[in-house]
Order: sequence, then C-alpha cells, then structure tokens
Amino acid sequence: MRAFFYLFLTLVLMWLGGYLWFINQLSNKQMNISDKTDAIVVLTGGQNRLSVAGILLEERLAEKLYVSGVDTKVTRDQLINLLGTGPELSSCCVESGKEAADTVGNAIETMTWVGENDIKTIRVVTSLEHMPRAMVEFKRFMPEILFIEHPVGSWRPENINYFNLSQEYSKYIISLLRSRISSQIYNNEA
Repeated sequence: MRAFFYLFLTLVLMWLGGYLWFINQLSNKQMNISDKTDAIVVLTGGQNRLSVAGILLEERLAEKLYVSGVDTKVTRDQLINLLGTGPELSSCCVESGKEAADTVGNAIETMTWVGENDIKTIRVVTSLEHMPRAMVEFKRFMPEILFIEHPVGSWRPENINYFNLSQEYSKYIISLLRSRISSQIYNNEA
C-alpha cells in the first residue's frame, strides 16, 4: 500500500512539474509575424481566431487561408463575415473544412487539404494554450511541412483560468504519448 502511495505521489509531482514547465513555455512564447507562408490554417473554437486569420490573409502573409473544423450549420457567408476578409480575397483564397471535430481531426482534415494544394509551409492560428497540442498533432500527420505558430491571445497570469489550462496540459500529454507510440509503431514496421 505504501508503494502505491509513493508511486501516486511521484506521478502527481511529475505532472505538477510538467504543468509548471507548460505554463513557463506559454508565458515565454515568441511570435514570428513577418515570415510569409504558403497558407494560413486556422482552427475554429476560440475567440478571435478567425478575425486574426483574416487579418493575416489581408496582410498577404500567405496566399491561401484554410479554416478547419467549421460547424456544418455555418454558411460560407457567415464564415467570411467572421473572417472579415474582402470579397476578392474571400472568393479566391479562403477554403474551409467541416469534418474535424477535435484537434486530431483538424490535423487530418488539414493534411488532406495540404496534399490537394501542394502546400509546403503553414502559419497555424489557434489559441495560445492550444498551440502546443495542435503542433504535436500537425507535426505527427505532416512531418514534412514547415509550421509557423501564430497563437491568438497573450499571456497574462491574472486572466488565465488555471483549471482550463490544466485540462489543456493533460490533453497535451496525451497527444505527446500518442505521437510517440504511433512513431514507434511506424518505425518498427519500416
């Protein structure tokens, strides 16, 4: 019984140490604003993500914008309105996918779109706390693509919901483990 307690305590302390590292990484995140990419990919689900992606397209930081995980009830006109892009850019340069329901789905949906459009570099737009997990999944499914992270929101400790952040960190750990396991499986089969 005592061994179980020490094992549990060790796991809790490891999780807590990793959580503090995760918070530190988020608070020190630097953003590359000037480099252009082939495309911008924005993951739906958070405040201001779409409008930020629309501004990046308007600033010509990429030639295409892909919105992953659009709700099936959202019309193209509604989506374009949320992006805030002009009619010319909207008609030529904005595409969306409605299949993704989670971060893994975003990565798979984007991978399909990337393959159809000969994309080599992507600026990923999602929330600051979601970015680490999104990058694990995107790199797992598209290891040959160069990614530039463009997190939405800034680190302000007084505005952070630590409970939600702990959930995001736990999901990040699961993504890392899934990535390592799938990498090992594929390496062993090769």
